[in-house]
Amino acid sequence: MRLTEIQRQLLQQFLDLPVLSPDDFLARWTLTYLEISQICCCSVSTVEHWFSEGAGRRSPAESYQKLLALTDFLLTHDDSLYWP
Repeated sequence: MRLTEIQRQLLQQFLDLPVLSPDDFLARWTLTYLEISQICCCSVSTVEHWFSEGAGRRSPAESYQKLLALTDFLLTHDDSLYWP
């Protein structure tokens, strides 16, 4: 199936999205660690490590940060999305 021009533009917007750190994502949206884990398809424990202090802190992979950026985009543009 060929992409329409609108689909092509939407795809380009997705590809151009900068990654979004979990800290920045939580500063924008009030979600639980469980909800963030569901967005990122990872465990709650993994999310907890992103926010922990000291030796237990882990940096999230870029793929997780891209999912957070996509979610941020969807939540920010919810009024302009078409839902049949």
